[in-house]
Amino acid sequence: MQHSSMFMRSRLVLFCGLLILCLANGCDNTDTPNKTAPTLAKELVFYNWVDDMPRSVLDAFTKEYGVKVNYITFESQEEAVENIQKGQVYDVAVLENPFIPLLLADKRLARIDFDHIPNFANISPNFRDLAIDPGNLYTVPYHYGTTGLLVRTDLIGNTVNSWNDLWDPRYTGKVALRPQERELIGITLLSLGHELNSENPMEVNAAVDRLIALKKTVRWVEVDTPKAVARLLSGEAVILLGWPLDYQAAHAANRAVSYILPKEGTALWSDNYVIPASSPNSYTAATFINFLLRPEISAQIVNEKNYPTANDAAIPLVRPEVRNDPVVFPSAEELRQAHFFLPLPIAEKSLYREAWDRFLAAPPVHLSDQ
Repeated sequence: MQHSSMFMRSRLVLFCGLLILCLANGCDNTDTPNKTAPTLAKELVFYNWVDDMPRSVLDAFTKEYGVKVNYITFESQEEAVENIQKGQVYDVAVLENPFIPLLLADKRLARIDFDHIPNFANISPNFRDLAIDPGNLYTVPYHYGTTGLLVRTDLIGNTVNSWNDLWDPRYTGKVALRPQERELIGITLLSLGHELNSENPMEVNAAVDRLIALKKTVRWVEVDTPKAVARLLSGEAVILLGWPLDYQAAHAANRAVSYILPKEGTALWSDNYVIPASSPNSYTAATFINFLLRPEISAQIVNEKNYPTANDAAIPLVRPEVRNDPVVFPSAEELRQAHFFLPLPIAEKSLYREAWDRFLAAPPVHLSDQ
């Protein structure tokens, strides 16, 4: 399923409007349990990125509802999709927009009963009814963010402003990357002047060829923020491809770390809460999602994890220093230059899957301390 460029531009204009206006009118925080509601399960399985959700939020849910939250993590969206397709049991999962249509086509997501999620009213209209899930029958918008470059300016100065800088010989052996399929192929396409979501085989294969050349010189790091940032803070890496949460952690330890959105434009992503079809606890899952959509809870997540929320009602509760941080909430100009990740086929024989398999099969040159 593809967006037209005009559609995406119109969505991006609306998206920018959210950041500029931070509207919070007409929001509802009614989450009183229905007296005839089903019984809550004793445990809930939450499938999410490493270090994405504050433990304090999960503990607060357990304290209020008596439901233990088992927090299971994945290292990439491809890994998450594969496990959901296999029927692994999760009650709530976090998935980016491009991966939703495939799972819907495979009937791997449960239709959500919004009678149990009245706090959905808090979600900004700018994030609702997107082409990935018309009517939001299967998804609840969570948060969004940018992909950029963390740079040790105390070691290399203010010299980085492009995705092409990852291939600069001056930084050989000093670039840190995570093995994220869509992200790496996408930013390499941008570095070559192509679209982030190109489906042109020549362009995608050219990007993989360039990635293979980079593979020989980079340091591979974990998704986990503390472990990845440690490589930057130690000086082993001077550039880290990462996200605002990485920057907040790195900048707190070293004020010389900057966060650069390259001139070719950032890769913009957006996450959703979903209930996999494998879940035996759909009511408990909906209750958990409704809890996460309370304004004070959504604001707590933003304040601790530094990703902007799709929850309008939470914006006024976000600390001013976070709300006014351009790394967390990018400017309208930066968003106009941004590129959304769009749904693309990731089947076994798809262009991107075969390209990524070719990248993985290419041998790297091992650096001495990797």
